[in-house]
Amino acid sequence: MTAIVNIRPGETGEERFNEFREGQPLKIARARRGFGGFITLDMGEPCEADAVTGDAQWQWHLWIYSCDWDLYLDEARILWRRESDTARAGHILSKLEGESLTSIEHDEVDDCFVFTFTGGFRLHVDPDFYGYDAGDDLFMLFKHGERDVLSYSPKRRFYKAA
Repeated sequence: MTAIVNIRPGETGEERFNEFREGQPLKIARARRGFGGFITLDMGEPCEADAVTGDAQWQWHLWIYSCDWDLYLDEARILWRRESDTARAGHILSKLEGESLTSIEHDEVDDCFVFTFTGGFRLHVDPDFYGYDAGDDLFMLFKHGERDVLSYSPKRRFYKAA
């Protein structure tokens, strides 16, 4: 199987991430719980619907997966990766819809991220070395119209893949 990759010459994963950061604030259009402890956030400007499914698409799609994550409202943790009640998790995540991502902090020593949103929400993303290894991605960031994806793992750092 081959992949078609559309990478701008010279653009690195770090540059793509900085482009994402510089575009803030980004309005959250959809926040969902996936399988297991995965979550996805669709944000930014609306784009044309998916040609196959007809689903709405947005400028950015963030998929948080092989990591620990905690969602806070002000100083209270309101949701975490190990929440077993999918309906409850979906309800809480839906509270992010309409809020905006305003900043991202990255601790390069501990490989932790804090995504800050309007409304007092903060999403903490940390490596989980008990369940995953350093090569597993904490998140993947898709930009609409690009055929590659930006990923981050403690071992590989920011990198782009097809």
